[in-house]
Amino acid sequence: MPQVWAEKISYLHLDMNCSTPEVAAAKFFWERLVPGALLLDDYAYRAYRAQKVAMDRFAEARANKSLSLPTGQGLLLKPAHPC
Repeated sequence: MPQVWAEKISYLHLDMNCSTPEVAAAKFFWERLVPGALLLDDYAYRAYRAQKVAMDRFAEARANKSLSLPTGQGLLLKPAHPC
């Protein structure tokens, strides 16, 4: 991740199949992510429950919530202005 030089990220899709690196990536990129969405793969699948729980905690720490999509993915919207 430190090799990513972009100052602003307009699209971030995390698909690591493991909660620890996914949360680390979300934390690393969150401040650079422009208002919009962070797409979480496997968010709503039972086999990846640990990822859902971890990303829900990540969202809650930022006064936010993740949304489950019909595809099994999750969507975390970064607001234009923090609450």
